[in-house]
Amino acid sequence: MANAYTDSNGVFKNLLGQTEAQALQVAEYGFPTARSIEILGGHVQLEAHGFGLQRLAVIHRHLFRMFYEWSGKVRTVPSSKRAELGGVTRFAEPDAIVKDWQALEPQTQGFAEARQFSFEDKCKALALIFIEANRIHPFPEGNGRSLQVFMQELALVQGVKLNYAKVSAREWNAASAVSGTHGRLFEGMHSASPEPIRRVFKAIGRDGALHCFVPSEPNTDKNVLRRRGD
Repeated sequence: MANAYTDSNGVFKNLLGQTEAQALQVAEYGFPTARSIEILGGHVQLEAHGFGLQRLAVIHRHLFRMFYEWSGKVRTVPSSKRAELGGVTRFAEPDAIVKDWQALEPQTQGFAEARQFSFEDKCKALALIFIEANRIHPFPEGNGRSLQVFMQELALVQGVKLNYAKVSAREWNAASAVSGTHGRLFEGMHSASPEPIRRVFKAIGRDGALHCFVPSEPNTDKNVLRRRGD
């Protein structure tokens, strides 16, 4: 169904002038990978401080600015995502996005500033942050890929490296889907099931305490945006 962001065929209106969903997807999934490496490699300076919605929006803008006029801007329409076997995940309502992220930011900052966290504690905290950030889903498209970069930056502050290649796309997407409000539209919705995404973060995390991330310093880790989410 068309809305402010899509045409009559449900294809996102884009700066490339593409009207075919598959062609747009091919273009849109390739370029942001290089852009993400620029961010994590320290080759660009993000105009953002801390780990709140502002940083996530700047990341989104850098990844998708050549595709969408609304890159980096909070969505103004409701959002949901179809999962496998007819399921659906619902995200935060537009008027709750900023407020919900303001409530989450103390949690991200608390993680960044924490001392004497065990590796297991770090993975648990990262999973909980991801669950809420993913539930909010502030943009019309590109939330998953932007959030992956955001989570890598945040994790590195505590010396944790996230390797998304250690989990299959199917497992990642399934765990992400049930981490928020999910279910079947005609059978009722369910509350979050956090355990699957907790297991994922434990699996993809590696303790790299000798290399902690500082936003202005380079990092050459390139395993980001690997065919997951939106």
